Amino acid sequence: MSADTPRLPSTFNRLAWSNLAAQSAEQIALAAAPIVAVLVLGVGEGQTGLLQTALTLPFILFAIPAGLLADRVSRRWVMAGSEALRAAALAAILLLLWLGAMTLPLLALLGFIAVCGTVAYSVAAPALVPSLVTSQQLPAANARIELARTVAFASGPALGGVLVGWVGAAPAFGFAAALSAIAVVLLAGLYEPRARPLRAVIRCRTSRKARPS
Repeated sequence: MSADTPRLPSTFNRLAWSNLAAQSAEQIALAAAPIVAVLVLGVGEGQTGLLQTALTLPFILFAIPAGLLADRVSRRWVMAGSEALRAAALAAILLLLWLGAMTLPLLALLGFIAVCGTVAYSVAAPALVPSLVTSQQLPAANARIELARTVAFASGPALGGVLVGWVGAAPAFGFAAALSAIAVVLLAGLYEPRARPLRAVIRCRTSRKARPS
């Protein structure tokens, strides 16, 4: 069975590792944020609920616009830009925690910005896969992407809690920011084939229909 499994190209492997790093950064940060709010900022349950709302809202507001953007510009650059945005937001949280200047509104705002990066990356990544692999490789490639997501969702929250408990809140966000930076570096070296213009595709299909059988 292993002989029948198509070997995935190195270009896709860069995307797969970038996806794993990005998904892990997301889950660690999402797990660490409410812990920081309670243990460091001393907020109550109601305020923690508002924080969770801020961290969920980008999925509702920006999922469709991010998909439209990914259809019109380079998906690699959408992903790299959004992941860089998330890394910057997480680094800002790290800095504010170290300076002792973190407040709940700032945590919610920076968390909101970081999740906006998450939304754009998560929408663009599956759309990029078909341009990096052949149709025979596509099922295996999609399975690899989904496996990374599953691993991150299963281990990220636990890892975030452990990091906050063992080394503190700031290093947990620092680790998440480092993972996001790794994801950006991997995307920077990824070759994205140029998509065929829609007009050329229509012209090609028209000429095939006009060709005598």
